[in-house]
Amino acid sequence: MSDSDNAKRLFFEALAFMDASNFRDAELRLRDALQFSTGNVAILTNLAVVSLQQDQRIAARDYAETAIAIAPDNIEALLVLADCHTHGESFADALAAYDKIIVLDPNIAQAHNNRGIAAQKLGRHAEALDSLERAIALEPDYGDAHINRGNALRHLKRHDDALAAYDRALALNADLPLAWLGRGNVFHDRKCHDQALAAYDRALALTSDLPQAWLGRGNVLCVLKRHDDALGAYAEALARNPDFAEAWLGRGNVLCELKRYDEASDAYGKALALKPGFVEAWFGRGNICYDRKRYGDALAAYDQALALDPEFTSAWVGRGDALRLLKHAPQSIIAAYREALKLGADAETMTFYLAALGEEPLPATSPGRFVASMFDSYADNFEQDLVVNLKYQMPVFLADAIKRYSSSTALDILDMGCGTGLMGEQIRRRARTLTGVDISANMLDKARQRQIYDQLICDDLVGFLQTQDKMFDLAIAADVFVYLGDLSLVFPAVQHALRPDGLFCFSVEATDEGDFVLRRTLRYAHSIGYLRTLADRYRFAVETIEPQVVRQDFGADLNGYLAVLRCS
Repeated sequence: MSDSDNAKRLFFEALAFMDASNFRDAELRLRDALQFSTGNVAILTNLAVVSLQQDQRIAARDYAETAIAIAPDNIEALLVLADCHTHGESFADALAAYDKIIVLDPNIAQAHNNRGIAAQKLGRHAEALDSLERAIALEPDYGDAHINRGNALRHLKRHDDALAAYDRALALNADLPLAWLGRGNVFHDRKCHDQALAAYDRALALTSDLPQAWLGRGNVLCVLKRHDDALGAYAEALARNPDFAEAWLGRGNVLCELKRYDEASDAYGKALALKPGFVEAWFGRGNICYDRKRYGDALAAYDQALALDPEFTSAWVGRGDALRLLKHAPQSIIAAYREALKLGADAETMTFYLAALGEEPLPATSPGRFVASMFDSYADNFEQDLVVNLKYQMPVFLADAIKRYSSSTALDILDMGCGTGLMGEQIRRRARTLTGVDISANMLDKARQRQIYDQLICDDLVGFLQTQDKMFDLAIAADVFVYLGDLSLVFPAVQHALRPDGLFCFSVEATDEGDFVLRRTLRYAHSIGYLRTLADRYRFAVETIEPQVVRQDFGADLNGYLAVLRCS
């Protein structure tokens, strides 16, 4: 029997094995056939196919490239090559291969669909959408193409259209996990947390072996502050795919929120080992360093994130914050905040930051979102940092001052900006009732654990005071007015809430410049003249306004005033 006949016999035996999905024996026959007919395009192409079926992608690519070199118009080999490029994350090469296929035959729906996937991976979502719509035009019941179309629409923030695309796929087959995953992702984007979890759970009920759904579930649970549940979801994702960089990132983010910095750093490190250009992981590293007051290392991490993605808004904010705390030249800090503002960072907060640098008009008060967010994230470490590290003793000083001007132990007391309850702890023994109000829910949770307050309220300070008509004998604000520059609304609101002869006690940071200033620390300082003017205007008798060290600031005393005023 000739070499040609042997090659044909082995080739047809291989095809029979392929029809039976016995790809290993098919591969062996094709290899033998290739010995008799080297350079045979049909044999090389089928070797590429059976290698791909066995997940031998390097071999599949090599066979496909050899076949294409001999026959450049070989669509089947081009399809194998494009698939290998896609799985190897060489998406530009995959796109080029699909373009060749479409030129040769524009009516292959799978080629348009897979081209759309590659374009999405390259971030070219509008182009991806066009390819996917071409696939659907050729094959209207192509479920995967509808799912992929939904993914492209989601990235284009066309959320209603994305949901409609997923629903079309589910109308064809209600048991498509990836369609439920897509719905979960859209609901997560929209902050519809319950609907997102329900969609992820539906996907996982169809197949628990879907790391992306576990990831989505973890991300929603992280937003909901269900940290233990989030860690469990990320663990499930990583159990199924230990090389899932996004799940390592999610785990790092949760651990960072829990202040478990060593574990968080390890998780970010694993994410970066898998994806060295993972911008969000560099940003997470920066946040760890920032929280640990390693501002130079934080700056380096934020800069690495920005080198990878110059439009990463949060990294510009982090860069500005690190530069500010490192006391760099104002222009470099201003440039970072300006860039963040240009890229869409919260305008009120960025304008406030720039005002502290003299680049915007002096605002009357700190943005409420800024204060609430800062103290929500600060709650766990607040007392350690303030009392131990910064030597903060103002609650003790205020309590001692109050003793000088009131002997009563049956006062209805309002602790304004009560935080974790440091002031309340000092004054509880003098209270008939003790009410705390604060803008930060997390700080109030800490105060609640002390079990010393009769009532704790999460509210804006002035708004709350205006609802309290002669309800209190004593109103205290320890280190609160550093976040309120203009006190002209506070004084009459306190006057409204206090009974006649009631005491208004507070602390401020001190300045000799005008009425009040906003410092680069993002805290306000007030002049003694301003405090006396307000006291006179709103009918408070000044018992004392005396100098007092507020706390330490970078190892130096920070000077302020302690004031006790009496309501007329």
